Amino acid sequence: MALTPELQAQLDEQKKQCVFCKIIAQEIPAKVVFEDDKTIALLDIYPAVKGHTLYLPKEHYPLLPYVPPDECAYFFGLLPRLSQAITESMVTTALNIFIANGNIAGQQAPHFLLHILPREAGDSFFHFLLPSKGKKLPEKEQQFLTQNFPLLMRDHFSKNKLSWHSGAGTIPAFLEKTSHNSIVLYEDEKVLVLLAEPAAVPGQIDIYSKQEGYSFEKLPAEDAVHLFTVASAAASLVFQALSAQGTNIILRSGKTDDHPSGRVCLQVLPRKQDDGLQELLWKPKPSSYNLDSIVSKIKDKTWKVKLNPADSGENKVLLKPEIIKIIGAKPAERFLSTTEEIRKAIEKVR
Repeated sequence: MALTPELQAQLDEQKKQCVFCKIIAQEIPAKVVFEDDKTIALLDIYPAVKGHTLYLPKEHYPLLPYVPPDECAYFFGLLPRLSQAITESMVTTALNIFIANGNIAGQQAPHFLLHILPREAGDSFFHFLLPSKGKKLPEKEQQFLTQNFPLLMRDHFSKNKLSWHSGAGTIPAFLEKTSHNSIVLYEDEKVLVLLAEPAAVPGQIDIYSKQEGYSFEKLPAEDAVHLFTVASAAASLVFQALSAQGTNIILRSGKTDDHPSGRVCLQVLPRKQDDGLQELLWKPKPSSYNLDSIVSKIKDKTWKVKLNPADSGENKVLLKPEIIKIIGAKPAERFLSTTEEIRKAIEKVR
């Protein structure tokens, strides 16, 4: 996306101070477990669980929405294979992927990244055990989401002709009981999107893969890209509709104590100050084991991780809300322009 000279200068200055950019430039040592021309993965030196890995694009972007579409397609298309290498090396059967967008959601660095967390039943990691508060989203906000989610996705498919997309698809039997009292916001051949009820916070959106019997690590690259495409749309809409101050995206895959179904599910959580979800964030603490031995185990699996660009199946990932006519929004409530969004993003994560 085009940046004004002023904004580019701000971003360049931010990049000079970014610890992850210094790691990528090899100015600061790190425990790198995977690297290619576009992305890098490194072990978190204060791991929440054994094998906790940070995965990020090499180019500096302050937030997910500013990663160019082709880089996003590559980044998320590669993610299942990288995740599989990490879970296999840790001999685990499940994982979480965690994204924090904005300070209120726990973003601590001005360089977009995600956390890959190998999981298993009985691992005593309960930070993603979300409370069911039962608070309903007001009718006006519900209507906003139900009207605009399909429009946003329709616009996406009109600009991205994908061979697998021909219509809405149907809800498979194994997902029929998932909805409970939830409202269906959108579905296509690959995903089912629900406005969750009960929810941890009003506006929680759950996105289920329709691939029965697949773990995230086994998903085709195009399915992984589409999951995060839809999550990006959800995050954009809840930010608009609910005046959220940030968002968390949590992917769940495989059976754990906090996800007994084991189904592949992405949860999008609109975040506000004092929303009761502070427990999502773990307190950093040094590991009680040798991190270098973990690096060695993971690198034994990641050396063969690669992705052909065509494998992603989608050339466009992030949806640009400003080009969509949003039903029910007053002019002052419409999405910020690209320039305004970037300016605010740079300021928030500096």
